[in-house]
Amino acid sequence: MSDAYRRQLVDTGSTGYDRIAAGTVGAAFVLFAGAVGTFFGWVPTDEAGFGVTGLTYFGIALLGLGALVVALGLGSRRFDVATTPNESPGLLVSVVLATLWLATAGAVASWALGTIAWPLAAVVGGAVGYATLASPEDLGSTLPVGAFLLLVGGLVTAGVLGPGWAWESAAFAATFPADVVVPVLTLLGSLFAGWTAGKAYGGFGARGRQHGAFLLVSLVVFLVMGVLAFLLAYVAERGIGTAVENLSVSAGTLLVALVLPLVVAVRRGRRGLGSASGVTLVAVYLWLALAGTLALASLALGYTIVTGNALTTATATIQSTATVGALPAALVSGLALLAVRQATPWRPSDPRPRTLKRAGVGLAIVLVAGVLVELVVGSLAVAGIPLVGTGAIAVCVLSGVAIAANLSTRFQDSPLPASIPPLAASTQLFLLGVLAASLHVLVTGTSIGTETVGLVASGTLDWPFVMNPTQGLGIQRGVMPALIGTVWIVVGAVAFAVPIAVGAAVFLTEYAEDSLFTKGVDVATNGLWSTPSIVFGLFGLAFIVPRFGNSGSIFASQLVLGFMLLPLVLVTSREAMQSVPDEYRDASAALGVSKWDTIREVVVPASMPGIITGVILGVGRIAGETAPLLLVLNGPVSPTDAPAILSSFEVGLTAQPPFVSVTNPALLESASALPYQLYAIITAGVLDDLAFGWATAFVLLGVVLSFFAVAVASRRYFRRKLHHD
Repeated sequence: MSDAYRRQLVDTGSTGYDRIAAGTVGAAFVLFAGAVGTFFGWVPTDEAGFGVTGLTYFGIALLGLGALVVALGLGSRRFDVATTPNESPGLLVSVVLATLWLATAGAVASWALGTIAWPLAAVVGGAVGYATLASPEDLGSTLPVGAFLLLVGGLVTAGVLGPGWAWESAAFAATFPADVVVPVLTLLGSLFAGWTAGKAYGGFGARGRQHGAFLLVSLVVFLVMGVLAFLLAYVAERGIGTAVENLSVSAGTLLVALVLPLVVAVRRGRRGLGSASGVTLVAVYLWLALAGTLALASLALGYTIVTGNALTTATATIQSTATVGALPAALVSGLALLAVRQATPWRPSDPRPRTLKRAGVGLAIVLVAGVLVELVVGSLAVAGIPLVGTGAIAVCVLSGVAIAANLSTRFQDSPLPASIPPLAASTQLFLLGVLAASLHVLVTGTSIGTETVGLVASGTLDWPFVMNPTQGLGIQRGVMPALIGTVWIVVGAVAFAVPIAVGAAVFLTEYAEDSLFTKGVDVATNGLWSTPSIVFGLFGLAFIVPRFGNSGSIFASQLVLGFMLLPLVLVTSREAMQSVPDEYRDASAALGVSKWDTIREVVVPASMPGIITGVILGVGRIAGETAPLLLVLNGPVSPTDAPAILSSFEVGLTAQPPFVSVTNPALLESASALPYQLYAIITAGVLDDLAFGWATAFVLLGVVLSFFAVAVASRRYFRRKLHHD
């Protein structure tokens, strides 16, 4: 009888086989992670428990993984499972597996036969390649891989590749011990095992090859992420102890700093809780877990404030006060105000709500004007009462009452009275009041509140390593001058390069025709981006420095790093503008809009995410550059003060065009920067303090990641605005 009558019309597959394949994929991921962890010191390779070395556990795992891979191939061939293998794995797979076995057989046989082993290994590799090509896909893909895993696992488990063994390579003139060779072989074996198990899970064939390729790429991406995580953890482990030494912060300041991420985590988690699935659901759970962690931390800080018991560790202290620093409060309220602005605007139609809106706008204008006036003339007070501070508190109280009323109507499921602004408008006004009060305290130095509750200009955060100079009498050494120098150099380079690069991209994309000129610009731009940084430093030393004070300076460093940033931003901006569909331009022209207005209102906004991507990549390069700064900055390794860029601006009137002179002597002075200082400490041994150097590297990573965060947030804002519009 034909077996066609015994098969289902729609084959749903073998659940057991799929589970074995999925389990093999998971085991390959775990083994891959363990092998990566050995290089970082997270997974031991010597004594690991029960009198067995860590390498032996790797061997046992390889044996089990090899057995699973062989079982997948034989199960697909011998049992009635839902796989559709091709007649052959293909030429590429056979060549790869033949090369694998050529190297394996040559390495194993060379221990006993010497150089004669390699002709024999060539025969073995050729035989494996031919057998793979001539076999069905399920057997040809699994059996050679499984045999490799079993061979390596057996050698490691038997102790042949164990502690005390080392490979002396004449070609590399180096010796590789077993705790390096075994993890490398484990990485290779887990890659092949994951690829093969992925093909089996997909049922071989076209779908199986797609699954296998996806899992192989996933393992490689996991390796890259592991290297990045290790880099951050390695620097943080060695530098964070010195960086946070004698750190003191008030619980109120920390509590305010946690408010914004807590609200964001809760909103992100609630948004997809009922509709998300798959990977998106995992992200939702991660957001909710983060929200729970932040909520617990907030409760702990609140408990500290209520009980009056400070939290003290070996190097840091959390003060049990509810005072909040004006600078953190200004940053949090400003960022929150930008986020709330994206909400639906309030457009009331009735007269009374319109009057409320006008009153709120008027209060906002008065607060902003008051803060601007205080920046110029100082504190505004009548009978000793600060006008801006008192007005900001009144705005916060009124808007806080409106927020409470909005929340109460939501809980009671009752309509909102017309005399109360909606929640979004009330929140905006409240955040504006907090921002105005914070800026008032920063500008005037006058605190709002008491010694235990309120806004204060300073005293809530004392971070000596970040706030102190590197050299001084009776102080803990810090990196404040180098930190400020780094920020000013990067900000100046971005301000110099980005407008020029975007303008050049607009001209090349929208105005210049495709000609030899534009092709020459492309070649020159790519060549400029590939130029080593030391060449830019030599250019700055020979051309820029003699024309601006004939000595190293912040301004020369800004120009040199700006020239380094210019080509990347130009290339990415041009590609982003070229990716804007021509339909946008045609629709704008059909409405009678001029070409320049089309570029300004359509092309540039649509390409802003791509432009900011170029800025992100460029800032990541220039923020850590050392070679150019060694030539054009020429600053002290142990500075006593930071460059006063803002306070050094001098504006005057002249009889010569353009009749206004703007000078800044601080820009033409030498300064220090974190990469420059780090090089001097680690390489040249100037301060002879490796702990200080690791802490400096930790702060430098924080500065670079902060620039990244600002750029990524800007890109997300423009992308969301583009999609919303």
